[in-house]
Amino acid sequence: MKKRKIVLNILNLSALLFICLYTPIVAFKNAREYEIYSKPTIDTKIYTIWHIETFEGGSLPRVNYLKSIARKIESENDGILFYIKSINPNHLREELLSSTPDIISFGYGVGKIVLPKLKNLDNTYSVRDELLNSGMFNNKLFALPYIVSGYAIITHGVLTQNVHAGSLYNNVQPILDLNNLSLSETESGYEAYKDFVYNKDVTLIGSGRDVFRVDNLNAVGRTNASITPVDYYTDLIQYISLCNVDEFTKKFVSLTLDNNNQFNLNNYHLYSAKYSKIYSSGIYSDMEDALMKCRVPNVFL
Repeated sequence: MKKRKIVLNILNLSALLFICLYTPIVAFKNAREYEIYSKPTIDTKIYTIWHIETFEGGSLPRVNYLKSIARKIESENDGILFYIKSINPNHLREELLSSTPDIISFGYGVGKIVLPKLKNLDNTYSVRDELLNSGMFNNKLFALPYIVSGYAIITHGVLTQNVHAGSLYNNVQPILDLNNLSLSETESGYEAYKDFVYNKDVTLIGSGRDVFRVDNLNAVGRTNASITPVDYYTDLIQYISLCNVDEFTKKFVSLTLDNNNQFNLNNYHLYSAKYSKIYSSGIYSDMEDALMKCRVPNVFL
C-alpha cells in the first residue's frame, strides 16, 4: 500500500512537471504565431498637422479642405497617414514647448510664435505676388497663403459709430482709420455678428463668413443689410508651412495650391490664393473683385 502511494505521488509529480514545461512552450508557439499574423504588412508613418484658427469665418470648411488633401495622399500611398489637430492660439506657445508638428496651418496674429519652427520653402509656387510676399521673412519664404478671405462693411442702411468687429487676433485698424471709425468693443467674430443682427444701430466690420451669414439673412427677409466689400486691406489669410521637409510634406503643401483644389474652394465658400475668379456672380464675386486690390500685411510682423 505504501509502495503504491509512492508510485502515485511520482506519477502526479511527473504530470505536474509536464504541465509546467508544456504550457509555456505552447504559449510561446501561439505568441509567435500571433505576432506573425498581427504584424503590419507595411510600415506606417503618421504626419501631424497643426491647424490654428485666428479668424472666425470658415473654420470648419478650412479643416475639411485640409482633410480632403490628406485623404487623397493617403489613398495613393499605403502606410502614409495625416493627423490634423486643431490648436487653440491661446495655447500655442505651450504646445510648441513640448512638441513640433510636421506641417502647420495658421493665420495672422501668431506668425512670430511659429516662425522659429518653420523651414525655408522654395519659391516655385504659383501664388499672386502680393500674397507670396506676405509669407516672407528676411527675403526668405516661410509661409504660403492657400486660402484668402476679406472684410466687408455691413450696415443696416446707415454707417454708424457703434462699430463692432472680430478683432482678437486680426488688425482692423486700417479699415477704421480710412472711414474715421473706432471700435466700440473688442470681441470675437461671432459675438460681433450677433451684436449686428440684434441691434439696428451696429455697423459690422465683418469677415467673409459674416458676408455669407448676412447674405442668407437678406435672402429670407430677416434683414435688409448693405454689404460693401473692403477693397484696400485684408489680413484674413490662412497660411501653410513646413516644420519637417520630406516627400510627403512637400506634396501636401503642393496640393493645397493645386489648380483644381484651389478652383473648387467655392464649394467651401472660400476664396483662392491663385485665381481671381472662382465665382461668377453675386456678393461672392464682388468680394473676389475687392480682394484682388487689397494690401496684405506680412504675417510675421
